[in-house]
Amino acid sequence: MYTKGELDDEFGPVDADECAEMRSASELGYSTESLATHFEFEESTVRHHLDERCSHV
Repeated sequence: MYTKGELDDEFGPVDADECAEMRSASELGYSTESLATHFEFEESTVRHHLDERCSHV
C-alpha cells in the first residue's frame, strides 16, 4: 500500500523500501539503467529517487 505522498509523486508510486534499495544499490555502483531494469521502473523514475526529489526524503 502506498502513502498519499507516494501516490502523488510526479513519477508514479514507489514505496519507501524500493527507494532505499535503489539508493543503496546506487552507492554500491549499480547503474541507473540496471536499477531501472531490476525494479521495472523507467530510468527517469529511478533518477528522480536517486536525486532525492521524491516524497521519501
